[in-house]
Amino acid sequence: MTAVDIRPAGAASAAAAVSAVASLRPLAEAGYPLRTSLAGPGVEALRTIAASLGLDLSLAGQAGRFDPIVDAVLRPYAHATELAGAGAAVDGFLASRTEVRTADGVTLRTYAAGDPGRPAIILASACGMPAQLCEPWMRHLAGTHYVITWETRGLFDPRCSDADFDTLACDLSAQADDLLAVMDHYGLPDAHLMGLCGGAVIALQAAERAPRRVSSLSLWHGDFSGTPGPTTTHQDNLKALMAMAATSRDDAAAINGALAQTALAAVPADVAHLVVYPYVTAELFYRYCLLTGATMTTDITALVPGVRQPVLVITSGDDHTAHPGGSHRIADALPAATLRVEPHGDHISVFGAGPRLRQILADFLAGSRADIAPGTGSAA
Repeated sequence: MTAVDIRPAGAASAAAAVSAVASLRPLAEAGYPLRTSLAGPGVEALRTIAASLGLDLSLAGQAGRFDPIVDAVLRPYAHATELAGAGAAVDGFLASRTEVRTADGVTLRTYAAGDPGRPAIILASACGMPAQLCEPWMRHLAGTHYVITWETRGLFDPRCSDADFDTLACDLSAQADDLLAVMDHYGLPDAHLMGLCGGAVIALQAAERAPRRVSSLSLWHGDFSGTPGPTTTHQDNLKALMAMAATSRDDAAAINGALAQTALAAVPADVAHLVVYPYVTAELFYRYCLLTGATMTTDITALVPGVRQPVLVITSGDDHTAHPGGSHRIADALPAATLRVEPHGDHISVFGAGPRLRQILADFLAGSRADIAPGTGSAA
């Protein structure tokens, strides 16, 4: 087990600089060379920080398609003059990283934070995204809960060769089994499942399969595009391109470049270096399309009525990525659902764990739903 810092706190300080550099680790682990074209008194300190973290940050002109993203992460610190000794700084948030071996032989990287004696929350994140994307929620929830997440099978284990991956199950059932395997490893008899974006369908599958182990669920801007109902143009286009890319590694390589730029076009700069992870290499992209394609194309209509636990379904009126109508339909079909429709938000902003969203979750977990009639799927 190793302690890992899993995302910047955001302050322009030595500690935040360390965390900013550390947040580039997924790119480096995916094989992308970390380069910066920035100049300023803080750049050499940033390189020293990188070296102390086992990362190589070189000085070079922008030569790769993701170099501007690296520069964007480091730019707030390039002109800092007080980064001396930053290599020893931490920003106060540590998660334990542990490898979990599943029944079918897959190695999962898992992250846990908080007191193991407190109620447990399992974060089922968007398929293929680094754990760092969930850090705001983990940082917040660790104060009151034992919070755990994991990274998608086959995408974060450097020992998983192409041949190894070709033997792995990529379907929704296997990914739900991974969630339950994580619970088994940590000895959790039950937990609240928090599904974000594509993680919502994984959470629902796990809850239907092991109802005694799931006390309640919250589904945040879920991508239910595999289930009959309204979808956005983004969902339709992404499914079509992923289906083509999943046909073969050659097809994935041909499609990867164009789709990466499309995916990044609407992504905020502060998380772009994380969201880009599955696009770094053609092989990662091929695997991502198979795994994410499974969450986006599986029809969960039949299993939803079997999820009888209390479920909070959150969407917004202006999510143009994951169609709000999908959340409405799922809430209507769930026996004990509460639907919350926010004025604004999307499947990226929800990862920021803003104060309003935190309060919505806290009220639900505390059983405070006086303003919404449960089981009706009516909006608040």
